[in-house]
Amino acid sequence: MCFPHNILCQKVIESSMNRPDFDRFFHQKFDTCKMVEFEAWFAELAAGVWGNDFELIKAGGQHGDKKSDGRRISTECVYQSYAPESPATFASKSVEKVKDSFPEVTQYWPNLKEWVFVHNNAAGITTSLSDELEALRISYPNIRISTATRRFLKDELHDKLTVSQMHDLYPMASINFKDVEMDHVRPLLKRIIREKTTSAGPNDFGGIPDEKKLDHNELSSDSKMFLENAFLHIGIVDRYHERMSNPRNASDLQAEMRGKYIELSDYGYEPDEILGKIVSFVRGAEDDTKTMAAAYVVAAYYFDACDIFENVPEGSLC
Repeated sequence: MCFPHNILCQKVIESSMNRPDFDRFFHQKFDTCKMVEFEAWFAELAAGVWGNDFELIKAGGQHGDKKSDGRRISTECVYQSYAPESPATFASKSVEKVKDSFPEVTQYWPNLKEWVFVHNNAAGITTSLSDELEALRISYPNIRISTATRRFLKDELHDKLTVSQMHDLYPMASINFKDVEMDHVRPLLKRIIREKTTSAGPNDFGGIPDEKKLDHNELSSDSKMFLENAFLHIGIVDRYHERMSNPRNASDLQAEMRGKYIELSDYGYEPDEILGKIVSFVRGAEDDTKTMAAAYVVAAYYFDACDIFENVPEGSLC
């Protein structure tokens, strides 16, 4: 089983979770995935249910993605996903997005029988988009044209996955942050202090994290969800700091975490890769889910303390 960031592949650990237990992970995904992440999530759901009957189309060559994000072969159905960052963008750009697909999609897929516009706008489509789709239905009476959103993704795809597939799709399901205790965090921090290679500088740390720091660092929705869940438990690390007999150790921990972050950044790793490697650094050789959860809590603490990843620059509009 692989945890996110394509970095940390762990052994499969049996879970007592049942199918309904995964619903909250589905809704988290739907509510947080945007643009290419939403497209990739939809493709994973479709491939999980339809297997080889689903053909993923990626952009490339002179024809791009052939105006589709995937095709179900047996039904000659082409899917076009659209998940902008805000409802306002959806309202202003969705008609343009549909017009970008028609009539070209019919040229790429001459046997097209159905076209589905998969989107993330939970409130529904605008009247202008409804009018555009109705006009297309009149112009292309032999093609079934429809939209699909949360209910379709859950009922027709998510709920038809096996429990094993759900674990693969929602790796957070195997990590229970509520179970993290001092006994899980303490050995990780003690090992970092014992093996430290970096000395703290006088001006290296501090600051208050901007509320937009998660977005500013361009972390994926999966990474943000892991950190957001872990943030609720960072008080454990605070308590560890308060109980240390040598105050210098707190600075050494900060220096090690900051040094590891800078090292990974200098190597040119992507933000998700950096987070994955930091979690791997913190957990050491242990690979059970409780240690993994504890490692995320430690990473979240130093993220919140602005020791790892970058805060939003002062005066920035992002």
